[in-house]
Amino acid sequence: MPSATVNDFFIALTSEASSKENLEKVYLGLSNFVRAFDNDKNIRLCLINDIYPSAVKNDLISQIVSECESTRKFLEVIIEFNLLKSFVESREFFLKKLRKLLGKVKIEVVTVNVSQKDKLDFIKSQLEGIWGTNLELSFKENQEILGGIVLQVEDKYFDGSILGKVNELKKINIKGEFNV
Repeated sequence: MPSATVNDFFIALTSEASSKENLEKVYLGLSNFVRAFDNDKNIRLCLINDIYPSAVKNDLISQIVSECESTRKFLEVIIEFNLLKSFVESREFFLKKLRKLLGKVKIEVVTVNVSQKDKLDFIKSQLEGIWGTNLELSFKENQEILGGIVLQVEDKYFDGSILGKVNELKKINIKGEFNV
C-alpha cells in the first residue's frame, strides 16, 4: 500500500487532470516512467541515489515523460519529498487506479506461439467480448505451458493451459481423491 503522502499527491494529480484526455496523458507518462525505471538500471540508479542533484533527476524525468507536464511535476515532487521508493513500490497500484478511471483493463496472455496472427486476433476478439474494447493487451510466449492459454487480468490469474490442467490432476492424485 502506498504512503498516505504519495497517495495524496496522486489524488491531486488525477483531480487536476480530470478530463479523459488528460488522464490518458498522465497514464501514458506514468507507464513510460515505470517502464524506463524497471528496464534501465542507469535510470534507476540515478533516480534513487542521493549523490545526483535534483536538477539531473528532473532533466531525466523530463526526457522520460515529456508528453505530460502534470506527470512530470508529480514525479519531480515525489523525488523532492524523497518519496520515490514509496511510489515505485506501489507503482502497479497507481497504474491500476488510473486504468480504472479510464475504463481500461490490462490483460497479459501467455500462449505457446505468438507468431500465429489469426490465433492472437481470435483471442483478442474473445477478450473484447468479455471485458470490452478498451484493453491494454500483451502477448507472451511460453513453450512450457504445452498448449492453451494463461491470462492475467489485472490481478486475477486464469490458467487454461495444458500444463495447468496436468498440475491440477497431480494435486487431485496427491490428495487421494483420484486414483489412476
